Amino acid sequence: MTPEENLAQLWQLVDTNHEAPSAHKYDEARKFIGSLIGVAKARVYITHISKAGNLSVRATQSTGALKADVVIALIKLRTEDPATHRAARSFVERTGKPVFLLQKESEESKKWYPMGGYVLSIDPRGKKLLTQLEEAFGAPSHQTIPMSEEFAAINAIRYLEGLGITGSVMGSALSSWHDLRSMLASATQSSVGLSAAEAAIVARRRSIVAELKDMIAEPSTTERDLHKKIQGHYWLFGGRYTGVSERNSLIPMDEYDIPLFCADGSIHIVELKGSHITKLVERQRSHLIPGREVHQAVGQAMNYLRDLDEAGASMETYYKRNGIEYDLCRARATVVIGNPDHVDIPADDKLKLGAVTRQMIDQAIRTYNGLISRIEVVTWADLLDAADRSLKFEEESASLVQSDTSNASTDGTDAPDDDTGQSGGTIF
Repeated sequence: MTPEENLAQLWQLVDTNHEAPSAHKYDEARKFIGSLIGVAKARVYITHISKAGNLSVRATQSTGALKADVVIALIKLRTEDPATHRAARSFVERTGKPVFLLQKESEESKKWYPMGGYVLSIDPRGKKLLTQLEEAFGAPSHQTIPMSEEFAAINAIRYLEGLGITGSVMGSALSSWHDLRSMLASATQSSVGLSAAEAAIVARRRSIVAELKDMIAEPSTTERDLHKKIQGHYWLFGGRYTGVSERNSLIPMDEYDIPLFCADGSIHIVELKGSHITKLVERQRSHLIPGREVHQAVGQAMNYLRDLDEAGASMETYYKRNGIEYDLCRARATVVIGNPDHVDIPADDKLKLGAVTRQMIDQAIRTYNGLISRIEVVTWADLLDAADRSLKFEEESASLVQSDTSNASTDGTDAPDDDTGQSGGTIF
Protein backbone atom coordinates (compact mmCIF):
# COMPACT_ATOMS: atom_id res chain seq x y z
CA MET A 1 0.00 0.00 0.00
CA THR A 2 1.09 3.56 -0.65
CA PRO A 3 1.48 6.13 2.15
CA GLU A 4 -1.75 7.75 0.99
CA GLU A 5 -3.61 4.43 1.18
CA ASN A 6 -2.16 3.71 4.61
CA LEU A 7 -3.28 7.11 5.86
CA ALA A 8 -6.78 6.61 4.46
CA GLN A 9 -6.99 3.26 6.21
CA LEU A 10 -5.80 4.78 9.48
CA TRP A 11 -8.35 7.62 9.25
CA GLN A 12 -11.16 5.08 9.15
CA LEU A 13 -9.77 3.10 12.09
CA VAL A 14 -9.41 6.13 14.37
CA ASP A 15 -12.78 7.59 13.41
CA THR A 16 -14.28 7.11 16.85
CA ASN A 17 -15.38 9.00 19.93
CA HIS A 18 -11.98 9.96 21.29
CA GLU A 19 -13.40 11.09 24.63
CA ALA A 20 -15.06 7.72 25.30
CA PRO A 21 -13.58 5.90 28.34
CA SER A 22 -13.33 2.59 26.45
CA ALA A 23 -9.89 1.00 26.58
CA HIS A 24 -10.49 -0.76 23.25
CA LYS A 25 -11.51 2.11 20.98
CA TYR A 26 -8.16 2.08 19.15
CA ASP A 27 -7.64 -1.69 19.03
CA GLU A 28 -8.03 -2.01 15.25
CA ALA A 29 -5.81 1.01 14.63
CA ARG A 30 -3.13 -0.43 16.93
CA LYS A 31 -3.33 -3.75 15.12
CA PHE A 32 -3.00 -2.00 11.75
CA ILE A 33 0.01 0.09 12.82
CA GLY A 34 1.62 -2.95 14.44
CA SER A 35 1.33 -4.86 11.16
CA LEU A 36 3.10 -2.03 9.33
CA ILE A 37 6.12 -1.98 11.65
CA GLY A 38 6.25 -5.64 12.65
CA VAL A 39 5.23 -5.48 16.33
CA ALA A 40 2.29 -6.89 18.25
CA LYS A 41 -0.83 -4.79 18.81
CA ALA A 42 -0.11 -4.69 22.54
CA ARG A 43 3.21 -2.96 21.82
CA VAL A 44 1.51 0.02 20.13
CA TYR A 45 -0.14 2.67 22.30
CA ILE A 46 -2.47 5.33 20.88
CA THR A 47 -3.67 8.31 22.88
CA HIS A 48 -5.81 11.33 22.00
CA ILE A 49 -4.38 14.67 23.16
CA SER A 50 -6.80 17.58 23.44
CA LYS A 51 -4.11 19.98 24.62
CA ALA A 52 -0.32 19.86 24.76
CA GLY A 53 0.01 19.50 28.52
CA ASN A 54 -1.99 16.27 28.45
CA LEU A 55 0.59 14.45 26.33
CA SER A 56 3.12 13.95 29.09
CA VAL A 57 0.52 13.41 31.82
CA ARG A 58 -1.76 10.97 30.03
CA ALA A 59 0.94 8.88 28.43
CA THR A 60 3.12 8.59 31.54
CA GLN A 61 0.18 7.57 33.70
CA SER A 62 -0.86 4.75 31.38
CA THR A 63 0.38 1.21 31.87
CA GLY A 64 -0.16 0.61 28.16
CA ALA A 65 2.17 3.47 27.26
CA LEU A 66 4.88 2.21 29.59
CA LYS A 67 4.72 -1.27 28.02
CA ALA A 68 4.56 -0.04 24.43
CA ASP A 69 7.39 -0.02 21.89
CA VAL A 70 6.02 3.15 20.30
CA VAL A 71 3.45 5.78 21.32
CA ILE A 72 1.12 7.32 18.73
CA ALA A 73 -0.24 10.71 19.80
CA LEU A 74 -3.37 12.08 18.07
CA ILE A 75 -3.07 15.85 18.48
CA LYS A 76 -6.45 17.57 18.36
CA LEU A 77 -5.47 21.26 18.20
CA ARG A 78 -3.19 22.74 15.53
CA THR A 79 -2.91 25.96 17.51
CA GLU A 80 -0.57 24.37 20.03
CA ASP A 81 2.25 23.21 17.74
CA PRO A 82 5.24 24.59 19.75
CA ALA A 83 3.77 23.46 23.07
CA THR A 84 2.93 20.06 21.59
CA HIS A 85 6.48 19.53 20.40
CA ARG A 86 7.88 20.55 23.77
CA ALA A 87 5.53 18.14 25.53
CA ALA A 88 6.49 15.35 23.13
CA ARG A 89 10.20 15.92 23.73
CA SER A 90 9.64 15.96 27.48
CA PHE A 91 7.71 12.70 27.34
CA VAL A 92 10.46 10.95 25.34
CA GLU A 93 13.15 12.24 27.69
CA ARG A 94 11.23 11.07 30.75
CA THR A 95 10.18 7.64 29.55
CA GLY A 96 12.56 6.75 26.73
CA LYS A 97 9.60 5.82 24.50
CA PRO A 98 9.61 6.94 20.84
CA VAL A 99 6.62 9.15 19.94
CA PHE A 100 4.95 9.53 16.55
CA LEU A 101 2.64 12.57 16.20
CA LEU A 102 -0.51 12.82 14.08
CA GLN A 103 -2.61 15.99 13.84
CA LYS A 104 -6.05 16.80 12.52
CA GLU A 105 -6.40 18.74 9.32
CA SER A 106 -9.07 20.87 11.01
CA GLU A 107 -11.38 20.77 14.02
CA GLU A 108 -14.18 19.22 11.98
CA SER A 109 -12.06 17.01 9.74
CA LYS A 110 -11.65 13.27 10.18
CA LYS A 111 -8.24 13.28 8.53
CA TRP A 112 -5.04 12.99 10.55
CA TYR A 113 -1.66 13.94 9.11
CA PRO A 114 1.78 13.00 10.46
CA MET A 115 3.87 15.79 11.93
CA GLY A 116 7.02 13.83 12.76
CA GLY A 117 8.25 12.17 15.90
CA TYR A 118 10.89 12.10 18.61
CA VAL A 119 13.29 9.41 19.81
CA LEU A 120 16.36 9.25 22.04
CA SER A 121 19.75 9.09 20.36
CA ILE A 122 20.59 5.93 22.33
CA ASP A 123 17.49 4.03 21.11
CA PRO A 124 18.31 2.31 17.78
CA ARG A 125 15.14 0.22 17.85
CA GLY A 126 12.98 3.30 18.41
CA LYS A 127 14.69 5.01 15.46
CA LYS A 128 13.92 2.01 13.27
CA LEU A 129 10.24 1.99 14.29
CA LEU A 130 9.83 5.72 13.57
CA THR A 131 11.56 5.32 10.20
CA GLN A 132 9.11 2.55 9.32
CA LEU A 133 6.16 4.76 10.32
CA GLU A 134 7.54 7.64 8.25
CA GLU A 135 7.81 5.40 5.20
CA ALA A 136 4.36 3.93 5.79
CA PHE A 137 2.59 7.30 6.16
CA GLY A 138 4.84 9.68 4.23
CA ALA A 139 5.74 11.53 7.42
CA PRO A 140 8.45 14.14 8.02
CA SER A 141 11.68 12.73 9.43
CA HIS A 142 11.77 12.26 13.19
CA GLN A 143 14.00 14.30 15.45
CA THR A 144 16.65 12.62 17.57
CA ILE A 145 17.10 13.89 21.11
CA PRO A 146 20.80 13.70 22.06
CA MET A 147 21.28 11.98 25.38
CA SER A 148 24.07 10.05 27.05
CA GLU A 149 23.39 6.56 28.38
CA GLU A 150 24.28 7.66 31.91
CA PHE A 151 21.81 10.55 31.86
CA ALA A 152 19.09 8.36 30.37
CA ALA A 153 19.61 5.83 33.16
CA ILE A 154 19.36 8.56 35.82
CA ASN A 155 16.15 9.88 34.25
CA ALA A 156 14.63 6.41 34.10
CA ILE A 157 15.42 5.75 37.77
CA ARG A 158 13.99 9.09 38.84
CA TYR A 159 10.87 8.48 36.80
CA LEU A 160 10.30 5.04 38.31
CA GLU A 161 10.92 6.36 41.81
CA GLY A 162 8.35 9.07 41.15
CA LEU A 163 5.81 6.37 40.33
CA GLY A 164 6.63 4.60 43.58
CA ILE A 165 8.16 1.60 41.80
CA THR A 166 10.71 -0.13 44.02
CA GLY A 167 13.61 -2.30 42.92
CA SER A 168 11.76 -5.49 43.86
CA VAL A 169 8.70 -4.45 41.86
CA MET A 170 10.86 -3.63 38.85
CA GLY A 171 12.69 -6.95 39.11
CA SER A 172 9.39 -8.82 39.20
CA ALA A 173 8.11 -6.90 36.19
CA LEU A 174 11.28 -7.45 34.16
CA SER A 175 11.21 -11.19 34.85
CA SER A 176 8.09 -11.48 32.67
CA TRP A 177 9.08 -8.83 30.11
CA HIS A 178 8.30 -9.83 26.53
CA ASP A 179 11.79 -9.07 25.26
CA LEU A 180 13.88 -9.80 28.35
CA ARG A 181 16.70 -11.48 26.41
CA SER A 182 17.18 -8.46 24.16
CA MET A 183 16.98 -6.13 27.14
CA LEU A 184 19.64 -8.06 29.03
CA ALA A 185 21.82 -8.25 25.92
CA SER A 186 21.58 -4.49 25.50
CA ALA A 187 22.26 -3.89 29.19
CA THR A 188 25.39 -6.02 29.19
CA GLN A 189 26.88 -4.19 26.20
CA SER A 190 28.06 -1.49 28.60
CA SER A 191 30.74 -2.08 31.23
CA VAL A 192 28.36 -0.96 33.98
CA GLY A 193 25.57 -3.25 32.81
CA LEU A 194 27.93 -6.18 32.36
CA SER A 195 29.37 -5.68 35.83
CA ALA A 196 25.87 -5.58 37.32
CA ALA A 197 24.85 -8.74 35.48
CA GLU A 198 28.01 -10.55 36.54
CA ALA A 199 27.55 -9.39 40.13
CA ALA A 200 24.00 -10.75 40.13
CA ILE A 201 25.20 -14.14 38.85
CA VAL A 202 27.99 -14.30 41.42
CA ALA A 203 25.57 -13.34 44.21
CA ARG A 204 23.13 -16.05 43.14
CA ARG A 205 25.90 -18.64 42.99
CA ARG A 206 27.21 -17.66 46.40
CA SER A 207 23.69 -18.17 47.73
CA ILE A 208 23.60 -21.67 46.22
CA VAL A 209 26.98 -22.53 47.74
CA ALA A 210 25.76 -21.28 51.13
CA GLU A 211 22.62 -23.39 50.86
CA LEU A 212 24.63 -26.48 49.97
CA LYS A 213 26.98 -25.86 52.91
CA ASP A 214 23.98 -25.74 55.21
CA MET A 215 22.72 -28.99 53.71
CA ILE A 216 25.97 -30.94 54.12
CA ALA A 217 26.20 -29.72 57.72
CA GLU A 218 22.83 -31.31 58.45
CA PRO A 219 23.04 -35.06 59.24
CA SER A 220 19.54 -35.68 57.89
CA THR A 221 20.48 -34.54 54.35
CA THR A 222 20.31 -37.47 51.97
CA GLU A 223 22.22 -38.24 48.80
CA ARG A 224 18.99 -37.63 46.87
CA ASP A 225 18.62 -34.17 48.43
CA LEU A 226 22.10 -33.22 47.24
CA HIS A 227 21.46 -34.61 43.75
CA LYS A 228 18.35 -32.47 43.46
CA LYS A 229 20.01 -29.32 44.76
CA ILE A 230 23.11 -29.53 42.59
CA GLN A 231 21.19 -30.18 39.39
CA GLY A 232 21.94 -27.52 36.80
CA HIS A 233 24.79 -26.00 38.84
CA TYR A 234 27.71 -27.81 37.27
CA TRP A 235 29.88 -24.66 37.48
CA LEU A 236 30.62 -25.93 41.00
CA PHE A 237 33.17 -28.32 39.49
CA GLY A 238 35.27 -25.57 37.93
CA GLY A 239 35.92 -23.82 34.66
CA ARG A 240 37.67 -26.67 32.88
CA TYR A 241 34.31 -28.19 31.94
CA THR A 242 32.36 -26.88 28.97
CA GLY A 243 29.02 -28.59 29.52
CA VAL A 244 27.10 -31.62 30.64
CA SER A 245 25.92 -34.49 28.50
CA GLU A 246 22.18 -34.80 27.94
CA ARG A 247 22.66 -38.56 28.20
CA ASN A 248 23.31 -40.06 31.63
CA SER A 249 24.11 -43.38 30.00
CA LEU A 250 26.82 -43.39 27.32
CA ILE A 251 27.21 -47.16 27.16
CA PRO A 252 24.70 -49.94 27.96
CA MET A 253 24.01 -50.81 31.61
CA ASP A 254 25.92 -47.86 33.13
CA GLU A 255 24.22 -44.68 34.29
CA TYR A 256 26.22 -41.72 35.61
CA ASP A 257 25.23 -39.00 38.04
CA ILE A 258 26.88 -36.16 36.06
CA PRO A 259 28.77 -36.79 32.79
CA LEU A 260 30.71 -33.57 32.09
CA PHE A 261 32.48 -32.48 28.90
CA CYS A 262 36.07 -31.32 29.28
CA ALA A 263 37.56 -28.55 27.15
CA ASP A 264 39.29 -31.16 24.97
CA GLY A 265 35.98 -32.96 24.34
CA SER A 266 36.66 -35.91 26.65
CA ILE A 267 34.23 -37.17 29.28
CA HIS A 268 34.60 -36.65 33.03
CA ILE A 269 32.19 -38.63 35.18
CA VAL A 270 31.10 -37.21 38.53
CA GLU A 271 29.72 -39.68 41.06
CA LEU A 272 27.81 -38.04 43.90
CA LYS A 273 27.49 -39.70 47.29
CA GLY A 274 26.01 -38.57 50.60
CA SER A 275 27.63 -36.02 52.91
CA HIS A 276 26.83 -37.61 56.28
CA ILE A 277 29.39 -40.42 56.39
CA THR A 278 30.83 -40.86 59.84
CA LYS A 279 33.46 -43.33 58.64
CA LEU A 280 34.83 -41.22 55.83
CA VAL A 281 38.24 -42.28 57.17
CA GLU A 282 39.16 -44.97 59.69
CA ARG A 283 42.15 -45.83 61.82
CA GLN A 284 44.33 -48.69 60.71
CA ARG A 285 46.89 -49.07 63.48
CA SER A 286 48.62 -45.69 63.66
CA HIS A 287 47.42 -44.47 60.26
CA LEU A 288 44.21 -43.22 58.65
CA ILE A 289 42.74 -44.85 55.55
CA PRO A 290 39.56 -44.06 53.58
CA GLY A 291 36.49 -45.83 54.88
CA ARG A 292 34.51 -48.62 53.24
CA GLU A 293 32.00 -46.28 51.56
CA VAL A 294 34.83 -44.36 49.90
CA HIS A 295 36.32 -47.59 48.53
CA GLN A 296 32.90 -48.68 47.24
CA ALA A 297 32.32 -45.36 45.49
CA VAL A 298 35.77 -45.45 43.91
CA GLY A 299 35.19 -49.06 42.85
CA GLN A 300 31.96 -47.98 41.16
CA ALA A 301 33.82 -45.24 39.29
CA MET A 302 36.55 -47.72 38.31
CA ASN A 303 33.95 -49.98 36.72
CA TYR A 304 32.51 -47.07 34.77
CA LEU A 305 35.96 -46.19 33.40
CA ARG A 306 36.78 -49.82 32.59
CA ASP A 307 33.54 -50.20 30.64
CA LEU A 308 34.21 -46.95 28.78
CA ASP A 309 37.71 -48.19 27.91
CA GLU A 310 36.37 -51.51 26.64
CA ALA A 311 33.22 -50.35 24.85
CA GLY A 312 34.07 -46.72 24.24
CA ALA A 313 35.60 -47.12 20.78
CA SER A 314 32.61 -48.92 19.30
CA MET A 315 30.11 -46.61 21.03
CA GLU A 316 32.04 -43.56 19.83
CA THR A 317 31.73 -44.85 16.26
CA TYR A 318 28.01 -45.44 16.80
CA TYR A 319 27.49 -41.90 18.11
CA LYS A 320 29.43 -40.34 15.24
CA ARG A 321 27.33 -42.28 12.75
CA ASN A 322 24.30 -40.58 14.28
CA GLY A 323 25.86 -37.13 14.25
CA ILE A 324 26.88 -37.04 17.94
CA GLU A 325 30.45 -36.17 18.88
CA TYR A 326 31.62 -37.96 22.03
CA ASP A 327 35.28 -38.56 22.89
CA LEU A 328 35.14 -41.62 25.15
CA CYS A 329 38.85 -42.38 25.11
CA ARG A 330 40.51 -42.52 28.55
CA ALA A 331 37.75 -40.78 30.51
CA ARG A 332 38.30 -39.61 34.07
CA ALA A 333 36.09 -39.55 37.17
CA THR A 334 35.53 -37.65 40.40
CA VAL A 335 33.81 -39.02 43.50
CA VAL A 336 32.20 -36.39 45.75
CA ILE A 337 31.58 -37.89 49.15
CA GLY A 338 31.36 -37.05 52.83
CA ASN A 339 32.01 -34.06 55.05
CA PRO A 340 34.97 -34.10 57.49
CA ASP A 341 32.82 -32.30 60.06
CA HIS A 342 30.79 -35.49 60.52
CA VAL A 343 33.88 -37.54 61.32
CA ASP A 344 34.51 -37.94 65.03
CA ILE A 345 37.49 -40.14 65.85
CA PRO A 346 38.61 -39.49 69.44
CA ALA A 347 42.09 -39.78 70.85
CA ASP A 348 43.49 -43.29 71.36
CA ASP A 349 45.35 -43.44 74.65
CA LYS A 350 46.53 -46.98 74.01
CA LEU A 351 48.25 -46.04 70.75
CA LYS A 352 49.08 -42.61 72.13
CA LEU A 353 47.30 -40.89 69.24
CA GLY A 354 45.39 -37.61 69.38
CA ALA A 355 41.89 -36.96 68.06
CA VAL A 356 41.56 -36.87 64.25
CA THR A 357 41.48 -33.35 62.80
CA ARG A 358 40.28 -31.92 59.47
CA GLN A 359 43.88 -31.62 58.31
CA MET A 360 44.54 -35.29 59.04
CA ILE A 361 41.44 -36.31 57.08
CA ASP A 362 42.51 -34.14 54.13
CA GLN A 363 45.98 -35.71 54.18
CA ALA A 364 44.53 -39.24 54.23
CA ILE A 365 42.34 -38.52 51.19
CA ARG A 366 45.19 -36.73 49.41
CA THR A 367 47.45 -39.74 49.98
CA TYR A 368 44.73 -42.01 48.62
CA ASN A 369 44.28 -39.83 45.52
CA GLY A 370 48.02 -39.91 44.89
CA LEU A 371 47.97 -43.68 44.59
CA ILE A 372 44.96 -44.16 42.30
CA SER A 373 44.79 -43.25 38.61
CA ARG A 374 42.14 -41.25 36.66
CA ILE A 375 39.87 -40.98 39.72
CA GLU A 376 39.84 -38.27 42.36
CA VAL A 377 38.02 -38.32 45.68
CA VAL A 378 36.73 -34.92 46.87
CA THR A 379 34.68 -34.20 49.97
CA TRP A 380 31.61 -32.01 49.72
CA ALA A 381 33.29 -29.54 52.04
CA ASP A 382 36.34 -29.23 49.76
CA LEU A 383 34.19 -28.93 46.64
CA LEU A 384 32.11 -26.09 48.11
CA ASP A 385 35.12 -24.33 49.63
CA ALA A 386 36.79 -24.32 46.21
CA ALA A 387 33.63 -22.94 44.58
CA ASP A 388 33.40 -20.26 47.27
CA ARG A 389 37.01 -19.18 46.69
CA SER A 390 36.44 -19.05 42.96
CA LEU A 391 33.40 -16.80 43.40
CA LYS A 392 35.34 -14.56 45.78
CA PHE A 393 38.01 -14.21 43.11
CA GLU A 394 35.33 -13.25 40.57
CA GLU A 395 34.02 -10.57 42.93
CA GLU A 396 37.46 -9.15 43.55
CA SER A 397 38.24 -9.11 39.82
CA ALA A 398 34.95 -7.33 39.09
CA SER A 399 35.71 -4.74 41.77
CA LEU A 400 39.12 -4.05 40.23
CA VAL A 401 37.61 -3.65 36.75
CA GLN A 402 34.91 -1.33 38.09
CA SER A 403 37.55 0.70 39.92
CA ASP A 404 39.64 1.01 36.75
CA THR A 405 36.55 2.07 34.79
CA SER A 406 35.66 4.70 37.38
CA ASN A 407 39.20 6.08 37.35
CA ALA A 408 39.21 6.23 33.56
CA SER A 409 35.93 8.17 33.53
CA THR A 410 37.39 10.87 35.77
CA ASP A 411 40.53 11.56 33.75
CA GLY A 412 38.72 14.19 31.69
CA THR A 413 38.82 12.39 28.34
CA ASP A 414 35.14 11.47 28.22
CA ALA A 415 33.66 14.21 30.36
CA PRO A 416 30.09 15.29 29.47
CA ASP A 417 29.26 18.77 28.22
CA ASP A 418 27.97 19.89 31.60
CA ASP A 419 27.45 18.63 35.12
CA THR A 420 24.21 16.87 34.24
CA GLY A 421 25.96 14.08 32.38
CA GLN A 422 23.92 14.87 29.25
CA SER A 423 25.61 15.51 25.93
CA GLY A 424 23.29 18.20 24.68
CA GLY A 425 19.50 18.00 24.53
CA THR A 426 16.84 19.28 26.84
CA ILE A 427 17.19 19.04 30.61
CA PHE A 428 13.96 18.63 32.51
